[in-house]
Order: sequence, then structure tokens, then C-alpha cells
Amino acid sequence: MSATRFEAIQWFETLTRRLQGEGAETSGAQAFSHVAHRNRLVAQTRWILLALLGLYGIYAAGIFTVSKFGFFLTQAQVIVLVLSVIGVTAYNFLFQFAYSRIAHIPCINHLQIVLDLLFVTILIHFSGGAASWFWPVYLIVTIEAAFLLPRSKDVWLVGAIGGTLYGLLLASHYSNALPVPAMPFVAESLHHDPLYFLLMWVWVAILNSTVAIITAYLMTVIRREHQALRDSEERLCNFVDTANDLIFCVAEDGRFLYVNPEWQETLGYSLEDLNELRLQDLIHLDNRSRCLIEFRRVLGGGKGSALEGDFVAQNGRRVTVEGNISCTHKEGQPAMVWGICRDITQRKAAEDQLYHLAHHDALTGLPNRTLLIDRLNQAKALAHRNGQMVGILFLDLDRFKLINDTLGHNVGDQLLQAVSRRLKGCIREIDTLARLGGDEFIVTLVNLQDMLDLKNLANKVLKSLGKPFQIGEHELFVTTSVGISLYPTDGQQVEGLIKKADIAMYHAKAVGRNNYQFYHQRMDEDAERRLVLANGIRKALEREEFSLHYQPKIDIASGTVTAMEALVRWQHPELGLLPPAEFIPLAEETGLILPLGEWVLRRACTENAGWRAQGLPPMRVAVNISGYQLQQPNLLDSIVEILKEAGMPAEALELEITETVVMQNPEFAVGVLNAFRDLGIHISIDDFGTGYSSLSHLKKFSINTLKIDKSFVRDVENNSTDAAIASAIIAMGSSLNLQVIAEGVETEGQYAFLRDKLCHEVQGYLFSKPLPLEAATAFLQKQQTLVKPIVPNRMGVNDEHPMPQAS
Repeated sequence: MSATRFEAIQWFETLTRRLQGEGAETSGAQAFSHVAHRNRLVAQTRWILLALLGLYGIYAAGIFTVSKFGFFLTQAQVIVLVLSVIGVTAYNFLFQFAYSRIAHIPCINHLQIVLDLLFVTILIHFSGGAASWFWPVYLIVTIEAAFLLPRSKDVWLVGAIGGTLYGLLLASHYSNALPVPAMPFVAESLHHDPLYFLLMWVWVAILNSTVAIITAYLMTVIRREHQALRDSEERLCNFVDTANDLIFCVAEDGRFLYVNPEWQETLGYSLEDLNELRLQDLIHLDNRSRCLIEFRRVLGGGKGSALEGDFVAQNGRRVTVEGNISCTHKEGQPAMVWGICRDITQRKAAEDQLYHLAHHDALTGLPNRTLLIDRLNQAKALAHRNGQMVGILFLDLDRFKLINDTLGHNVGDQLLQAVSRRLKGCIREIDTLARLGGDEFIVTLVNLQDMLDLKNLANKVLKSLGKPFQIGEHELFVTTSVGISLYPTDGQQVEGLIKKADIAMYHAKAVGRNNYQFYHQRMDEDAERRLVLANGIRKALEREEFSLHYQPKIDIASGTVTAMEALVRWQHPELGLLPPAEFIPLAEETGLILPLGEWVLRRACTENAGWRAQGLPPMRVAVNISGYQLQQPNLLDSIVEILKEAGMPAEALELEITETVVMQNPEFAVGVLNAFRDLGIHISIDDFGTGYSSLSHLKKFSINTLKIDKSFVRDVENNSTDAAIASAIIAMGSSLNLQVIAEGVETEGQYAFLRDKLCHEVQGYLFSKPLPLEAATAFLQKQQTLVKPIVPNRMGVNDEHPMPQAS
């Protein structure tokens, strides 16, 4: 058994004795530490000695009575002996049962030893004097003195007194001052032999002194050791009472025998409360069964092991503790169980918090990438076992950076929290919603039976996020692009499935945002192409690989060109001529949209000023403004500088801003649009009908034109819903005194419908495709000869540029 284990057992045994009430009677430390206890023990010893002497005296008297010697004691001797015994009995009774009343008398303990010595001397006298066999009782009295008196010199003094009394007794016998009672077996001549007296006195004195010295030394050592033990026990008890740990002791049935103050303070139970409780009553139900099994195992003799569980405090609070329990035994049977534990509630809470922070997003509380991967692996294993599918939806909010940059990250964070709440409402409890960071979310769907479940969820998400968000005083509109991958169709590895959903999400952005796309292998090529393009945009600006194409806007009533829309193209050295849909989203992601947008604006104003210099009729040039440009604080100053450099009036510039961009932060858009209006710039809302503009918002915006999105124009001939939407937009624009232009006009039927609905302007391949600068200039020069409204199929579209099909 190890020393540490032994010490622990000794501590428990000490505390056990304390609880069992054995201290006053059985604890040596206490007996040696308290004078009253020592006196009681001496008195008990004296009773035993008196009983033995009395029994022996009776026995001897009986033997002598029937012997040839007869009963030889005189009446006077008997009376003296009886009175001596009565006297010893009296003062022994007093010292045992009334010590507290006489303890204040000086040298009271010395007095009882002296009385014992006198009693022994009297017995020696009446039992033969120098020839008496009773003299060894002096040694017993000396031992009593060593036990009762704490100082060694007092014990030595008692030994000296005993020897002196014996010497005086012998001297009185020798001088006949005190007659020696006649005793059988003792020669009368011995009482008159000085050498015999001297030898007996020296022998008794030496033995008595030796016993005094030895017992005094031994008792000093014993007292020192017992004092050390008492100090150790006191330290242990003080430690238990003042320990920061929770220490308790219970009986076999769980009754509380002891709890330390820390236990009471932590759990809130008083000692009176514990009289009605059992240990099992305070263990939380979640841990009760496990803890009681360990409790019974320890009672059965098993070794206690580290244990963790929860107590229920008086106020109902759960207190998590960890510690050990140990059983102490009495006479081979389990007596009680000790428990030492510490409150780890705060530590567990901190551990849980750290675990949560390590596996959850701090802003939204959603699972992060680490926990997502773990759950995806579990979902994949379950799907593999059950022959099911797992769907992964990768969501990215469209143009979220605009909100962060214009309203600040605080509003952006609140918006992300609101988005996460709505997304939670779209999924089942068994599904997982995670945030990867920024404005990217992932939804994992399990137990899928077919693709329809994924489509329904994607539509549900788009519809839910399409509703406006009220963040403080701001009404914000958000759309999202969703990419979808499927296990096991699209791969086996979790990371690969996330990457493929990410690729599909970028494809959704490339085809117009606010939609969902399923992953397909061909998208990998698009992803590689996108990487090449993203890396090449900066070099393209430096190498002037970008150019502008122009598409005219036609006034239906007059047939004249009202504006030329500038559309950027990229003449890539390897991939050829690229439309804006292929690189504008990449430019927005990389931040290069700002220098690219400035280049487009500068080039469009310069070339428009060139047309004016050539004598062409004045017309506006329309330039698309990205949302990232719109939120730049120096945009207005930059436009003023560009107009000044080009020598073009502000009225000749038209800025096209998509409805989604202005509705993401209507309050901010109002201020910017008002600044453009004050400058005289024409404002057009592009892709109108795809966003969330209300009549109240349109009344606030300083705009001139609403541009009907081509998705509503495409099917106006055979789709009553699209026809109704287009008609409503035209009517609403007219009621607000706004120009309405329809883009994507490609057929005569579309044109006829728009003309009949009194749409103001049209734009599309029916009139002209986007033309490079030279062709656009030739087109404008040819339009100078038109003197009547433009009629479809009678437009002066150059035969060298046949009308392409709608894309």
C-alpha cells in the first residue's frame, strides 16, 4: 500500500472516530491532552488496584484463619486498614466524579499521588515493615505519577517522596518509635538488623527512582507523539472544515453524517435540512443511476475511482462536481462512505463554451465548418447504409458587401443573424444549417428520396430571403445564389461535395443571381475558366484589352435614337471576345470593378463627346453602374471630373442602376440618386420587376426611367402573366411621369404589344445588336436620314450585321 493511500486511510479513520463519538474515551491524543481525562484514567486504575488488593486481602485472611498461624491481625490493625481503604475510596471517588470542582486547588494532582504514597506506606507498615512484600506498589504509584503529572521533575520528586517515606518507616521501626506488627514467616531479628534495613531502603529507593526516571522519559515521548498526533488531527479537521473542496460523509443507507462548510455553502443546505435527506436525493436524475452503482461498488470493497456528476442545490441549480468516494470499515463491515469532490460547474461551462466556440459560428450560433464536416460525414455514412441521398446547398448572399460598406458591419452582422433565423425556419430539425464565414451558408439535407426535395427547399429559401429585412431603421432587400451538389451522385468526399456546391453557386451568380443551380461536370470547366479570367482582369486593364459596344434605345413615338447604352467587352487573347456576364461578377468579387467601372465611364463619355464633335445629333450615353461603385464616397466627384475632361454636359449622361442594388439599401440610394439628379444626370432603374420596389420607394427615388427586364418581355405574346406584369409596369411608370423602356425586344409581336401598351422606348436585337464604336457611329449617321417613326423590318439595320437570335 502506498504511503499516500495509507495517509488517506488514516485521515478517514480519524474523521470516522470523530463522527462516531469515540474521541473522549478512546483517542489517546485527547486522553493525554486533557487533565480531566488523565485523572479519570488514574482513578479507574486505582479502583482496579483496590479491588485486587481487597480480593487478595480477603483471600489471605481466609487462608491464615484456617492455618496454624490463625488470623494474626489485631482489632486496631484492622480498623486502621479499613479506614485507610475508606479514605482511598473517598478521595478516589472525588477525583473521578468531582474533579471539576476541585481542579482549581493548587497541586491537586500532586496531592492525590502523595495520598497514594501514604496509603501504600501504611499498608507496608501493617504487612511487615522492612520484610513486607507490599513495597512494589510504590512503583505503581510512581507510574501513576508519570502518567498524571506532565513534568518529569515532578515525577522524580514523587519517586523521591516514596523512597523517603519508606526510609522514615524503616527508621521508625528500627528505633521502636513505631512498633512492627508481627507477621508470619518474618523473623523477629530482621526488625533489629540495621544492615537489612539499609539494604531494603536502598533497594526500594533505587527501584523507585529508576522507575520514576524511565516512566517520566517514556511518558514524555508518548505525550510528544500523541501531541503530534493531536496536532495532526486538528490540522486535518481544520483542513476539512476550511477546505475549498466539498467533503461529505454518509452512512450505508445514504444518511448524511457530516458535511463541511464549503459543501453547505455551495449547495445551500443547512445541517437541519440534511436530517431529512439522503445522498441519492441530491444527485441529479441524469447521473443518479451511475453514481449509485459506484457507491454500492465501493461499499462492497471495490476501489473508488474518479467520478463526475451533478448535485441539485437547494435552489434547483445543477452543481457539477468531480472527485472520489472511499469506504471506511469497522470490525470488517462497511461503516461509512467519505466523498471528496470539487465544484467544476464554471469549468464545465467554460469547456462547453470553448467547445461551442470551436464548433459554432460566434455571430449566428450556427455550426461552423468543423462541425459541418463532422455532421456531413455522419449523414454520408447513414445515407450509405440506408441507400439514400444527401443534398448540400451552398448559399451566398448577393452583393452583401454593399450593405457592409454602406451601413457598416454592425448592420451587416444583424442582417446575417436575421438571415440565419429565416434559413432555420426553412429546414427540418434533422437537417444542418452552417455558416462558413462572411455571407456563405451551407444547408445539409438528409434522408432524401428524390431531387424534388432539393428543388422545393431551394425555392423555399429564395422565397423566404426575398422578403424585406427590417434591421433597425433600415429596410433591406437581399437575394441569394444557391449551388447544389448531391451525395453520392456528385462524389464521395465531403470536401469535394462542398467544393462542387460552391462551383454551382458561382454558376448561379453568373446566370443572373437569385436562383439555384445543380452541379454538373461541365461547371468544372467554367470554374477553371473563371479562375483564368479572375487572374487576367488586372492585366487586361493594363493592356487595354477592354472595349465598348453600343446598343441604341429607340423612342417608339418618334423613331429616333434617344441614347446609346455602353456595354463593355473583353478581347481576351486566348478566349476571344467575352461578354460582360463572364467577367463582371469576377470583377466585383476581386474589387477590380472599381477601376474597370471608371474606365467604362470615362471611355463612354469620351466617345459620346466624339460623336458630338462629328456633328451627330446629341443623345445620351447610358452606362451601367455597379453596386460597388455606387457605395464609393468619391463617385460623384469622379463623374464630375470625367464629364469635365470629356467636355460633355451632365444631361448627356445616363446611369443605369439595377433595381436589386438600389433596393438593398433604399435610404442610402435615395441620397446618392438625389445627388445625381441635382447634377442633371439621367437615372434609369435597370432590370425593373426583378427586385422589390414599392410605389413608396419609387416616389422617393430621383429617377427618370424604368427599364423592364427582358425576362418579362420575352413571353408577352403567349404568357398572360408576363404580359400583365409588363402592362402594369408601363402603367405605373406613366402614372409617376417616368419614362418606361423595354429591353430584349426581338420580335415584331413583342414590339407591337409594347407599342399598343404605350411603352415609351424599346431596345433589343430587333433594332440592333450591340455594335463596336465604328459600327455604332455608322448606325447613328444613317439614322440622320430618318424622318418618320421607326417601324419593325424597316429599320436601317446594316445587312452586314444581320439580327442575331435572342440569347
